[in-house]
Amino acid sequence: MIVNHLEMKQIEHNSGKSVSELMETAGRAVAAELLELSRSGSVILMLAGKGNNGGDAFTAAGYLKDQGRICRVILLCGGPAADAAAEAFRRLDPSDIVPASSLEKELAGADMVVDAVFGFGFHGSLSKDLKQAFRLVNRSGKPVYSIDINSGAESDSDAHDSDAVRSDVTFALDCYKPFHMLRKEHHLFRETKLLDLGLPHDIPTEYYEMNEDLFFAGIPEKQEDAYKGTFGKITLVSGSYGMAGAACLNLLGARAMGAGYINCALPEEIYPIAASQFMSVVFHPFREDYWIEQILPLISTSKAIGFGSGAVYMPKKRDVMDLILQYSKCPVVLDAEALRLMIHNTYLFRFVKAPVIITPHIGEFADLIQKPIPYVQDHKVELAADFARDYRVIVVLKGANTIVAGPAGEMYFNQSGNAALAQAGSGDLLTGIMTALLSYNCDTFRAVCMAVWIHGYLADLAVQKHSIRGFDFSMIPSIMDELFKKHGF
Repeated sequence: MIVNHLEMKQIEHNSGKSVSELMETAGRAVAAELLELSRSGSVILMLAGKGNNGGDAFTAAGYLKDQGRICRVILLCGGPAADAAAEAFRRLDPSDIVPASSLEKELAGADMVVDAVFGFGFHGSLSKDLKQAFRLVNRSGKPVYSIDINSGAESDSDAHDSDAVRSDVTFALDCYKPFHMLRKEHHLFRETKLLDLGLPHDIPTEYYEMNEDLFFAGIPEKQEDAYKGTFGKITLVSGSYGMAGAACLNLLGARAMGAGYINCALPEEIYPIAASQFMSVVFHPFREDYWIEQILPLISTSKAIGFGSGAVYMPKKRDVMDLILQYSKCPVVLDAEALRLMIHNTYLFRFVKAPVIITPHIGEFADLIQKPIPYVQDHKVELAADFARDYRVIVVLKGANTIVAGPAGEMYFNQSGNAALAQAGSGDLLTGIMTALLSYNCDTFRAVCMAVWIHGYLADLAVQKHSIRGFDFSMIPSIMDELFKKHGF
């Protein structure tokens, strides 16, 4: 389960346990992990704050000492302020507590370091003293283990101070937080491990999850009486002179998902290229003086529409987009050039009746919302959520951990994918995949999450047999076919 810090507080409250009992449970769980990672006589340096996160460390220290570990505790923010943490602190042997001024010396003699300075309540920037202390930790070369959230990082996003603690393992307490799902964005830990605290998870959460079983649960089976239009028609409007590949990748993605009836409207100058690659697609070539007649009839008969991939030189591209947005009742995926056409025109989203999905990368999103790229990079979760809510669209903010934000506050942090996707055409492939899956699933947000996940997962499967640098998108249909076969489709 993934929760934000407010939801985590609610879970703790609903458990009926006191803060001391929760601290005892967390401290025991952390100690059990550290015992597996150390041996008798190991020196464990614990860096504690004044909140409950520090109390977890104090409690863990007691269990570790009972098992023959040597614990050294440094208070980096002064004495514990919370009652339960103060109670746990009083149980420590005074000889185990060392001054913060001895940090460098203690690091040199430690076998491992436990980071328990801040928990999920941290926001903002670190003080000068803490920045200096954390730099020493990060440069020490010692194994570092963070309790719940790396100190200096925020729980509900990937925002963090530049000197936040970097750990080998971060122990997520009871539930994953958004921070844990965004590792590829912040790189603050190498691995996260969820520690079950046995608390009841009886609250709803806006965070979606996706895996292989959940993906295939959203794919309808073909019955014996199925025909080409059983799951409806999709329409892809894409490509232009010099960018026929974008249209082809749209089609490759849609075909890989098993779409039964694909319409493709594209400029007539690239029609021969695409038609020579895909024999089962119904093409609708158009030109500057003959486009409404080709595209308008497709809109009313489609279950999903994708527009914008490779449309840089598409004739009448703005008029084409306006036509689609004005008359569509089915979900519309806007990619690439469509997003550039919406710059300074985002108000139009408020007048569109159909569900709209936008698929920007960071640079495109920064242009769309007129904010500097570094600012967007540091506030991506919040900005994606705000845009989705304000304009009633689904935002697919592409990145190492792609973020999907919905208009009702839904959120998904994608875990699949790798650097094999860091090549031109990756987004075009995703648009085709997404458009096809939207025709299968009446839950638009779920279908979008499915598309983002399978896009990455196919790349994960590909690099099991092929190199990251040599990954070719033409492999996607055969890999997907193996998956379909595995799950009985």
